[in-house]
Amino acid sequence: MRQHSKALATAMAVIAGVAMTSPAMAAPGDILIKIRGGYALRTGSSAVTVDVGDAPVTTRARGAVSGEASLTFFMTRHLAAELTLGGAPYDLEDSKGRSLVSAGVITPTAMLQYHPMPDSKTLRPYVGIGLSYANFYSEKAGEILTDRHVFPPISYSASLKGALAPVAQIGADIPIDDQFYINLDAKYLGANTKLTLEQGSDSQTVSHRMRSIVLGAGVGFRF
Repeated sequence: MRQHSKALATAMAVIAGVAMTSPAMAAPGDILIKIRGGYALRTGSSAVTVDVGDAPVTTRARGAVSGEASLTFFMTRHLAAELTLGGAPYDLEDSKGRSLVSAGVITPTAMLQYHPMPDSKTLRPYVGIGLSYANFYSEKAGEILTDRHVFPPISYSASLKGALAPVAQIGADIPIDDQFYINLDAKYLGANTKLTLEQGSDSQTVSHRMRSIVLGAGVGFRF
């Protein structure tokens, strides 16, 4: 009898130890904090053609290193809401690498996510849809404009209009232990904005289709 009791106690201790060390399952009310670094691809963005002096100049958006932080709140085991704040440089350059406009863009985003495998101890994929706002800041006219020799000298300025952007998301959380995990994430973001250039007394505004695929990886913490 003592041997059975000792075996039962040992088995219960092993089970308790495994439960303590295994990654916890997602549950309603859980909060995940994530920090990611990544790269924003701009290959789907439209070209921008403007008149500089008497000649047309065509530029395209350049890819850039990005960073973001997010908070995910589980409403049920499968459904979660995520708020993300990301940012990256946003530059329009010609084929020679000269800048027409350099700016930064911040994209606060609200997502609704579906987690099909919340109980997995190795990989927890998710998909999401939502809405973002592309907020451009610190726009500066680049050397395509400022390096021109014009007499008398004229001033230059550039601005990109902020815009709402639908977002689609796919990613996965890889649990390390009960609280920490690795996160892989990819988002597609599309916005229709306008670029306005001021060259002395001349002004021109052109439409620009901004399309970004943001690939990210980082770490997370579960509360």
